[in-house]
Amino acid sequence: MAKNRKVTLGTIIFYMIPVIAICAAVFFGYLYYKDYRQYKEASDEYADINDSYIEIKSDEGEDAEEEPKAYFPDLDIDFDSLKSINSKLACVLYIPSVDITYPVVYSEDNEDYLHKTFEGKYNFAGCIFYDYLSPRGFRGHNTFIFGHNMKNGSMFGKLKKLQSEEGLAASHPYFYIYTEGQVRKYEIFSFYQTVESSDTYMDVPDDETYDTYIKYCQRNSYFKDYKDDIDFTDRPGLVTLSTCTGRSGGNFRFVVHGALVAVKNPKRN
Repeated sequence: MAKNRKVTLGTIIFYMIPVIAICAAVFFGYLYYKDYRQYKEASDEYADINDSYIEIKSDEGEDAEEEPKAYFPDLDIDFDSLKSINSKLACVLYIPSVDITYPVVYSEDNEDYLHKTFEGKYNFAGCIFYDYLSPRGFRGHNTFIFGHNMKNGSMFGKLKKLQSEEGLAASHPYFYIYTEGQVRKYEIFSFYQTVESSDTYMDVPDDETYDTYIKYCQRNSYFKDYKDDIDFTDRPGLVTLSTCTGRSGGNFRFVVHGALVAVKNPKRN
């Protein structure tokens, strides 16, 4: 007659290990699929928006090299259609160096578009949005624009290329803000990693604070090839692009500062 085998703790652990491993694989596989699906849905939405309403007719080429500050890329933007999708449209942001082209919306509280797309759909990628504390129409000394640092490079996920790819910022230092009847050209003069509680996010209400802020941005900058060709004594308007970096949900931020160097009022049809 066979003897009953004694079940030990070691035996239980031996059989539980593969079960736990399988469960973990299924769980993390589900999380990966969920993230992938959200990323794809957001990417598809913005790709459709760009295909339908934003056409890049000319990009930085020889003309840009000959007259860098006078050159403006030619974008054909259907503002009426974009506003019919989202009435809070603030502008279209174009950063040629890192292939970023997105509509930007006015935020009411800096929370509403964290996980809501331009079309108003829930998605972790959210939307690029204009800081609700910054005066609208880029009238303040410094305007903040926020976006997520997505793993697939969408939203502001490509901004850090300015730091990681040597010479990129120096050879392509401009980004553009397109609004109805006007294009604003900004030259990048500083970028760096910081924390959300730093002086990067201080209010800049007057000329004296502006001068202090510029010194702070330059002191912290990683942009060692900056040509130092912006006349800050004229106190040109600033735009600061901000995104999270490091561990998800952490306190670290990556910021890019640009100063207004030219404005164009394109002809309307």
